[in-house]
Amino acid sequence: MDIGRAGLTRLRWLACAAVLALTASCAASTGEPEPGQAADLPASDTNPVPRDELAPGGELLWALSMLPSQWNPHHIDGNTQQVETVMGALMPSAYRTDELGNAEPDPDYVLAADLDLDQGQTLTLTLNPQARWSDGSPITWRDYAGQAEALSGEDGDYRIAGSTGYDRIASVERGVDDFQAVVTFREPYAEYAQLFSPLLPLAYTEDPDAFNTGYAEDIPVTAGPFEPAGTDPGVQSLTVRRDPDWWGEPALLNSIVFRAVPTDAQVAGLANGELDVVQLPAGPSAYRQALALDEVTVRRAIAPDIRHVTLNGGGPILSDQRVRHAVFAAIDRTVLAESALEGLDWPVAVQQNRFLLPSQPGYQDTSNGLGDYDTARAERLLEEAGWELPPGADQRSDGASATRVRDGEELVLRMPLPQGFGTARAEGELIRYMLAQVGIEVDLEEVPGETLFSDYVIPGNFDLVAFSNVGSAFPISESRAQWMDAVPGDDGEPQWRNNVGRIGSAEIDAALAAAVAETDQERAREQLNTADRLLWEAGHTLPLYQRPEFVAVPSALANLGAEGLLSIDYADIGFMR
Repeated sequence: MDIGRAGLTRLRWLACAAVLALTASCAASTGEPEPGQAADLPASDTNPVPRDELAPGGELLWALSMLPSQWNPHHIDGNTQQVETVMGALMPSAYRTDELGNAEPDPDYVLAADLDLDQGQTLTLTLNPQARWSDGSPITWRDYAGQAEALSGEDGDYRIAGSTGYDRIASVERGVDDFQAVVTFREPYAEYAQLFSPLLPLAYTEDPDAFNTGYAEDIPVTAGPFEPAGTDPGVQSLTVRRDPDWWGEPALLNSIVFRAVPTDAQVAGLANGELDVVQLPAGPSAYRQALALDEVTVRRAIAPDIRHVTLNGGGPILSDQRVRHAVFAAIDRTVLAESALEGLDWPVAVQQNRFLLPSQPGYQDTSNGLGDYDTARAERLLEEAGWELPPGADQRSDGASATRVRDGEELVLRMPLPQGFGTARAEGELIRYMLAQVGIEVDLEEVPGETLFSDYVIPGNFDLVAFSNVGSAFPISESRAQWMDAVPGDDGEPQWRNNVGRIGSAEIDAALAAAVAETDQERAREQLNTADRLLWEAGHTLPLYQRPEFVAVPSALANLGAEGLLSIDYADIGFMR
C-alpha cells in the first residue's frame, strides 16, 4: 500500500503527537530562518583567540550523553565520541588537523615527520624528548612499536576497534635514538597521518589483557595538558585538572568536569548554570532554546556526521537480502530528514553515499535507486521472500497493513532506542509507522543509553538501530572496519569486529583495500564509490542525512565550539579577559 508523500507528512505529525514532549524534532517551525544559511556555515566555528588574550583559570562543565566504562579508544567498546572527547585532553596524538582536515605533526609529541616514498613507504617520526607519561616514563619509539603490533589485527585476543593502517606496517624500529621511530610499511598507506592518534603506553599494548582491561573503569596513565582528578558516580561525572608536569604550554583552565546528562536535559542544564558546553541535538527545540539564553553562543559548522539506520544481517529475518532491500524501500528518508531538521537553517537532503559528503570532491549518488521510497517494491520483495499477509487480513484502523507471516512466524523487527533521547524516540515511531504500511511490525525497546552499544549494537542484539557516524579527516581509515567482511575466529565462528551490520563480501573488502592503498586521491575516491555501490547492493545500512554541528558554549569562551575536522588544543581553551 502506497499512502504517498502527503499521507506520510500527516503521519509525521501524528507520530510526534503520540510521543508528546519527548521529541525536539516535532516542534513547529516559525518559518523564520536563522541568520546565515547552511551553505554559508564555516568548516569550524571555535572563536579562535590567541592564548595571551585569555584569562588563565576557571572550570568548564562539559556535557556528555553518557559516561563510558571503557576508556581505551582503540578497544571496540571504547570507540565512541564520548571517549574521544575526554581522552583528547589526556592522551598524545602524533598528528593534529586543521579545519580543512590537513594534517601536521603535533609538536608537543612529534617534532618532525619525514615521509620517504622512494623504496616502498617509510615514515620517520622524531619525537619530543620532553614528552612523558604520567608515571614518569618517557614516550619513546617502543610505545609506537607496541601500538602498531597490538592494532595490527594479527592477535585476535586484542579486542580492537579496527586495524586499518596498522595492518600495513611491517615494522617500527628505533632510529638514531629512543626518540625516533622509523615506521616501515609493507603496503602503501595513504592516510598514514591518522596512525598513533591517540597513542597508548607500551605497558597497555604489549599484552592483550592489559589492552582489554587496563582502561576499563579507569584511566591509569596519561600524557596530556590535563590529568584525571576523580569520578563522582552519584552525578555521573569525571573531572580532569591542569597537569603540573605538562611540558608544553600549560592549560589555561584549572579543570574540566565531564558530566553525563540525558540529551533532553542538557539545554536545561545550560540555562541553570549546571553545564557550559552542550552538543545540541539536530532539532529546533534545543537549538532555539539555546539561542535565547543570555551569555550563551551557539557555534555552528558543517559536520562530517551522517545519520543512518543499520540492519543486522546476522539475524534470522534480515539475513535475507530481499528483506533488507524491502526495509530500504519502505522508509521515506526525506520525511525522516524533514522531521529531524525542521526549524533549522539546514537543507533537507538525503545522503546517498556512506563515505563522502556532498561538499567533498568525488561525491556521487551510488544507490541506483535502492534508497528510493517505494512501498510497492517493498511489498513485492517481501512476498518474494515468503512473507505474506494473513489470508483475509483487513487493513488496520491506522492505515497500516496487518503483520506479515512466514511459516507461522510474524515479521517483527526489534529496534533498541536510547532512553531519554526524544528525537530518537520520534524517529523510531516514524520508522515503525512506515514499515507497518508494508506489513513489518517494529518493536521499539528503550534501553539505557550507556549500554546501547555494549549490550545491543556490538553483540548484534537488535534487528534495526539508528545512530550517527561521526567522521574525521581520514574517511577511509575511520570507517573501513565498519564495512569489512567477517574473519574466522578460533572456534570457527565468524568474527565481525566493527561491522555491526554483519553484512560483507570479498568484493567490498577489495574496493576498500584499493582505496586505502591509493595515494592518488581521485582514484581513491573512485574506489570508495565502488565500495559504496556494493554496499547499497548488499543492503548494508541505510544512509539518512548529513547533520549539522551546533555547540552551545559561554559567549566568553575561546578556542572551543563546533570544530568540524579541526583538532582541538585543550590547553588553549579559555575565557576571554
